[in-house]
Amino acid sequence: MATFEEFLKVAEISLKDKTSHKRMDEIIHIMREYHVLRGLTPERAVEVLQALGPTYVKIGQLASNRSDLLPKAYCDAFERLRDDANPMAFDQVIEQIDRAYGKSWHEVFASIDPKPLGAASIAQVHRAALLDGTTVAVKVRRPGVAESMAEDIMLMKHLLALGEFASNTHRDMLLSLEGFVEEIERTTANEVDFTRELGNLVRFHGELANEEGVTSPVAYPAYSTESVLVMEFVQGVEISDTAALRSQGIDVDALAGRVCQSYVTQVLDNGFFHADPHPGNILVRDGEVVWIDLGMVGTLTVSERMLVGKAFTAVATGNAYLLKEAVMGLVRVTGPVDHGALLASLSRLLAKYSTAELKEINVGTVLTEVIEVLRDQNMVMTSSVTMLARGFVTLEGVIAQISPSTSVIEIVSKHVIAQQGDPKLLGTRVLDLVVSSAASVEALAKLPTQLSNTLEMVDRGQIKVNGSVDVSSRILATAYASVGRLSLALLSAGLFIGSSIVCTTAMQPRFLDVPLLGVLGYLGAFVLGGYTVFRIMVSRHRLLNDEEPR
Repeated sequence: MATFEEFLKVAEISLKDKTSHKRMDEIIHIMREYHVLRGLTPERAVEVLQALGPTYVKIGQLASNRSDLLPKAYCDAFERLRDDANPMAFDQVIEQIDRAYGKSWHEVFASIDPKPLGAASIAQVHRAALLDGTTVAVKVRRPGVAESMAEDIMLMKHLLALGEFASNTHRDMLLSLEGFVEEIERTTANEVDFTRELGNLVRFHGELANEEGVTSPVAYPAYSTESVLVMEFVQGVEISDTAALRSQGIDVDALAGRVCQSYVTQVLDNGFFHADPHPGNILVRDGEVVWIDLGMVGTLTVSERMLVGKAFTAVATGNAYLLKEAVMGLVRVTGPVDHGALLASLSRLLAKYSTAELKEINVGTVLTEVIEVLRDQNMVMTSSVTMLARGFVTLEGVIAQISPSTSVIEIVSKHVIAQQGDPKLLGTRVLDLVVSSAASVEALAKLPTQLSNTLEMVDRGQIKVNGSVDVSSRILATAYASVGRLSLALLSAGLFIGSSIVCTTAMQPRFLDVPLLGVLGYLGAFVLGGYTVFRIMVSRHRLLNDEEPR
């Protein structure tokens, strides 16, 4: 039965939603026009997504990375959605630029090339020249795209809220879809607001400054707005065009290694990485790697970077315990967790790769499979880690295409090992150790009080534990014998310590200038200790001879 909270959620979305009815009619019309219910070929599916608009094109772009869920033919077809869009008319481009600046484009640019360099679902890019003659690239947002995508997302939220209100079945699937819609909303919000991409460009270019042979376009904040982005014009060869690269005398294998190293540095050192590293976003200019299109980026905190590094180490070494420890710090728990089953699932996952050579392991695939394991245990990875998994899947596809001998996991492993000795991270690790130690001391100090409160609740009958365990008599006999020997050992230790304390006093009577009571205590401790050792030896003999323990 639906809860009052779910009712309020539906009511709130319904009040905010002013366009879903009209949009739903449009979607149904498109579905009928393309006869979706009869089935779709990959090419037809691309046409349907393009007809539905930029939101669904974005969904197709994200789905192109999910070869674990979709057939390869569909993933390959959806790849075309990244750049294959009908361009805006040049008059419309000029109109958008004039509107963004509030003045004629002639006051900003000396010229703009009418032919677009590329057209996507959200924007298209033109080559232009500033008034001082500097050649730049101008990215112009399509008119109405922000409003259209907001309407589609509101419709999705409305449908999900109605689904949760109408039925309690398939709740897990609805939660997964809700998370997917939230990711779409977050991604589109970043991509339609060019001021965010401008900030990404400035930060990314600065963090790549120390990397040799790697860069990104220079941003021009003075000429950029929410709907127009001006950046350095980059003319180069797509990294996937290996024939053109080799014709320039470029070592493709070394180039692939440099791209991988750059990406790992972005993730583990900077915590700010390109979230869409497909071939069109990695250009090679005079042998230099240029990362372009910073509309989709991921960020990791210092602690998240350390946990991701630990997860990579666990995958490389096949350590399921370490992997579980790492991922538990990167998740949001949505329900009960069976930690034993989780560890078993991670162990089986790593066992699948234990017989493979390190270079044959795909980081992105493993991370994606880990995410699926966690989802089965009511845990959801943070959005940044999900973006990271997709990024590695995309990057490894690019590397496999241009240099099959280059192993991403080997580069990651070497980087993690080198990072352990980095003095920049030493302070962070020391701080984490101090914080963890302080937390452990605090927890230890609270333990007696917590134990006392728990026992008091048990005594009052507020806590009850029921269980039924079938244990063989032999196991019980072994347990009783072990407890008995442990008791004797503790008693012997207590007598020894007590006698030592007594011997430091002036207690009378005394024997050989030692308190007699202390001497007797030492004697008792010696006898009990000797007897305990004797019983342990006897039990060991009986165990070796398969006899009943005593």
